[in-house]
Amino acid sequence: MNIRTIGLLAIAAIVLLIAARFYIGGHRVPPGQPPLGDLNSTSLDTLRSAFNRNSDRVRVILLLSPT
Repeated sequence: MNIRTIGLLAIAAIVLLIAARFYIGGHRVPPGQPPLGDLNSTSLDTLRSAFNRNSDRVRVILLLSPT
């Protein structure tokens, strides 16, 4: 094996370890922050009402997609 192959395998292993830690370790939020939620068709009304309830504050919705 040459050095480039070893480097690529090391990077792939690190990425896999980070992904496994993320999915197995769970999701934690800082104290005082509401828990993370999933956005789906059943939770959309809850999001809409919480968004509209805080109309006197700055509001940001950040949607991230892995693709």
